[in-house]
Amino acid sequence: MANISSAFLQRALTLRHLRLLVALEDLGQVGRVAAALNISQPAVSKALAEIESGVGVALFDRTPRGLVPTAHGACLLRYAHMMSNEIGRAIDELTGLERGIAATLAIGATAGAGTGYLLNAAILQARQRLPELTVTVSEGLREHQLRQLRTGRLDLVVGAALDGAVPDDLDSTPLYIDALVIVCGMRHTLAARRKLDWAALVTESWVLPPRSTRVRAAVDALFRRSGTVRPRVLAETLSLDLILELLAQGGALAVLPQHLARCLAVAGQVRALEIDTPGLVMPVSVFTLAGVPLSAAADAFRSCLVEAAALR
Repeated sequence: MANISSAFLQRALTLRHLRLLVALEDLGQVGRVAAALNISQPAVSKALAEIESGVGVALFDRTPRGLVPTAHGACLLRYAHMMSNEIGRAIDELTGLERGIAATLAIGATAGAGTGYLLNAAILQARQRLPELTVTVSEGLREHQLRQLRTGRLDLVVGAALDGAVPDDLDSTPLYIDALVIVCGMRHTLAARRKLDWAALVTESWVLPPRSTRVRAAVDALFRRSGTVRPRVLAETLSLDLILELLAQGGALAVLPQHLARCLAVAGQVRALEIDTPGLVMPVSVFTLAGVPLSAAADAFRSCLVEAAALR
């Protein structure tokens, strides 16, 4: 059993130590870290040895390909990232106070969830409450965004709800359940058709989310009900740009959140097909870290999200 030194962690571990560990994780080699930090390689090796001796366990495995965090190292690095990011935000807020900026928020949005209109409404509403609020929004896969949330790089994440139980380290606030619709490009042969059944769709090519997503599982289930084992997949992607490009060629179908599909239909980019899609829905939630108090700005923004979702 590891002999973890709580005394070292509480009294002797410094921000300089944590920055060194983060650099070792990012760069993977002592020489690269020494060059990046403008110190000697022996100094880096000595500092790492002191940290590992103080903590009481090895934090990195030495491999031919470089340094790889151990389980203990990965745990400590997670908190190192959080502390580094919190200090960065403190600097931003302190600088912002000098410039008259009240607060900054980093928001994550999960790709393919069609939450742009919701975020737009929440941002506008939040700016009415906090006129100097600055919001940064990044989009990506849900798993990546939640990792960013866990390491403190994001204040909250908005997007598709988790398929199973919410992990203990996260809090999830349901926002709404969005219906999903099947769409085609305006040049597709089905664009002029009225009521359709699945028999007309099973032979078409599809642009679908990856197999790991809730939406893809629901689409596959619809195909199984129709007696078809699987759809003919042209591409798997959550990129809206790519989906629209492929649809514009007139040879594929796709699945989009209803509100997004309506906006694109008004713009003349897609046609929503009239077909029953039982079970094809996407619950959307906002995720925060459990047990970690939100800043006043983040709490206000979450409230704006809940209120905007209720009005959709």
